[in-house]
Amino acid sequence: MIGPFSNDLPLRIAEGLLVNFQIAISALVIGLLSGGLLAYLSNLRNPVVKWGIESSISILRATPVFIAMFFLAGVLRPHYTGLEAYFTDPKIMFVALACLPYITSYAYDQVSEALSQWRRGAHRAAMLLIPNMARSFQVLVSASCFGAAIGVNEAMSVVLSEAELLGDSAWRFVLYALTVLMFFGLMQTVVASSRMLHRFVIARFSDVPQAG
Repeated sequence: MIGPFSNDLPLRIAEGLLVNFQIAISALVIGLLSGGLLAYLSNLRNPVVKWGIESSISILRATPVFIAMFFLAGVLRPHYTGLEAYFTDPKIMFVALACLPYITSYAYDQVSEALSQWRRGAHRAAMLLIPNMARSFQVLVSASCFGAAIGVNEAMSVVLSEAELLGDSAWRFVLYALTVLMFFGLMQTVVASSRMLHRFVIARFSDVPQAG
């Protein structure tokens, strides 16, 4: 025991955080690719395609992560055994896919704005896409904690399991406080990284809009 906590608690939390990051990175990559593709297609100036894409994006914006997660878990649960042939833990995939409505619509907005700015010659404004997408990673890490509700062994799930072992003792609240501090520190690291990228973009790219 580490004080009142389990000996392997730090290791289990670290392993859980890796799951959180796995979910967030997977969703970010897929969402950026899909949102970027939709933004490109929307800029082809085909009114029918543009209307279809914007209607779809509006639906994605209105879809909460936890609702999408429970929907996917319910629909795909009968195929869980088959999915295990392709994924170590299919529930991780459920959470990553549930994050796609948010990150795809966000990426669509950011890439559309970046394409518009780039065409105007405002390269610095266009390249702000990079720190903006980095900031979205913070939201995805937080959203990945919803996985605890369907049995994903991520960091929050580990903390909740440890809290059950502590019962009603005051150490339970200490554990929660330490968890809040841990996630606060991680999120501040992401924020600092996005600010660093922002400064890099400002220093590296000029921003001279073209007339017309």
